[in-house]
Parts: sequence; C-alpha cells; structure tokens
Amino acid sequence: MEHSIIFPLPVGIHVGFVIISVILLILCYKKRKYTYELYMLVGIISTMFVYVCKEKPYFYILGLEEIILLVLTIVDMAKVSKANAALEKAQNEASESKSADETKTEEKPSEDENTDSEN
Repeated sequence: MEHSIIFPLPVGIHVGFVIISVILLILCYKKRKYTYELYMLVGIISTMFVYVCKEKPYFYILGLEEIILLVLTIVDMAKVSKANAALEKAQNEASESKSADETKTEEKPSEDENTDSEN
C-alpha cells in the first residue's frame, strides 16, 4: 500500500473507513433524524477530496470546511442534548405526578362508602 505524505492513512484503508462511516451514519440518521449526523457525514465524505487536488489553497479551504462542520456538529449536539434532557425531565415529572395521583385516590375512601356506613 502506498502511504501518502498528505494523509496519514493508506488510500485503501481510508476508503474503507469512509465507507463504513457513511453506512453507519446513514443508518443512524434514518433511525434518529438528527442533523448533526448529516454534518458528520458530509465531513467524512469530504476527507476523500484530499486526493483530488494537491495545491495548498485547496487544503486550507478543506480544513476550513472541516472546522465549520465540526463547530456545527458540536452546536447541534448540544441543542439535541438539552432538548432530550428537558424531555426526560418532563416525562419524569409526569410519571411522578401520575403515581402521586394514584396514591391519593387509593388513600381517600370514596363518598359512596361513607354514606353506606352512616345509613
């Protein structure tokens, strides 16, 4: 295998990692529909462009693109994490209030039982 000075992995291994990553990210996106998975997908696919052009300005543009995608991914992951935490908190509060309501109704005797015992 030929090693590249530009990229630390041999081309064959790099292509293999890209294919595996693309398949896994597509499956994850189909399941969860998070946009940060699409950002990562574009970033991983764009690493293949290092073999297209050997000129320095192109590498700077590619590096800038990777940094922008990384920042977008981190920001989106933070938003998703906060939304999931809020949803989980709401679900926990709802289940706690439901269980509290059930225990209150079990402790309080019904009015029909009180009227029957008085008569």
